[in-house]
Amino acid sequence: MSPITPQHDQSEMLRALWALDTVAQKPDSMRAPQDMRFRIDCIDKLPPLPEIARRVLALREDPYSDAGRLAQVVELDPSLSAQIVRWANSPLYGSRKHILSVKDAIIVVLGFDQVFNQAIALCAMRALQAPREGLLGKRFFWRQTLAGSALIQKLAQHMATENRPALDIAHLVFLLHNTGHLLLAHLFRKEFNYLLKLADANPNAPLLPIERFALGVDHTQLGAWLMQSWNMPEELKTIIQHHHNPYYRGQHEKLVWMTCLTDRLLGQIGIGDAVQTSVDDTPLYDQLGLNPAISEACLAQVENNLDELDLAVANLVDEG
Repeated sequence: MSPITPQHDQSEMLRALWALDTVAQKPDSMRAPQDMRFRIDCIDKLPPLPEIARRVLALREDPYSDAGRLAQVVELDPSLSAQIVRWANSPLYGSRKHILSVKDAIIVVLGFDQVFNQAIALCAMRALQAPREGLLGKRFFWRQTLAGSALIQKLAQHMATENRPALDIAHLVFLLHNTGHLLLAHLFRKEFNYLLKLADANPNAPLLPIERFALGVDHTQLGAWLMQSWNMPEELKTIIQHHHNPYYRGQHEKLVWMTCLTDRLLGQIGIGDAVQTSVDDTPLYDQLGLNPAISEACLAQVENNLDELDLAVANLVDEG
């Protein structure tokens, strides 16, 4: 198969030229909103990162942080504590021991890094108000997030040691990489609804070029903007900004490529915002040193666990 070239992505943009007849028939419902870049310039304050998330992030720089310290911070928020304990008891992890405390969730089932990352992601979700259901709603977000964080860790285990990125960062990246969609819903509901109408009218078009065409920006830019506002680690901002770009070269490039490939693999089983993306992923496999057949096997493992994953997603959506 021929390698990916920019021309392939141009063809994706051409595929995104949606049914103009539909727009013409419903001019009021499909009319573009005020230019997004102007709207963004008018925003002087983004939703703040919750204080608990800031305290959890501070543990990343604390050489003495351990399960006990992380549990103490999480337990300052009873709702967050309950979510972590419920997560540890979900069928997704298959623990034989019933978990009663955050510390046990860390030590017995989830591990420090996973609870650290999940706590930040759960807090981030609270800060951003988005619809529960539908395309780009909370259920859509969590389904892609949980499936992808599981898949990206499976893929990393099959990479050569010198190519393998830190698994804790890979997990956190995938938990947060689509927060730009949530920010769009939170700050720009009119534009968000307009995007959903266009996507619904053009189900065979990839979502990313629809975003760029309709809004002038996309969720990668919005997500990077949010990470910068929240003073998140620099690698998160970089990876989120470029995670749909298989041609990216620069700092943290392997995590950018892994996130891009993981999104595209999930699209093959109908999960996430890359469902309609159809390009040759051979260069991504080559750049990461991954075997396509093994990667497909990892995807099949995730697909086989979707029932358990959907139970975990339902709990997260029900909790807000």
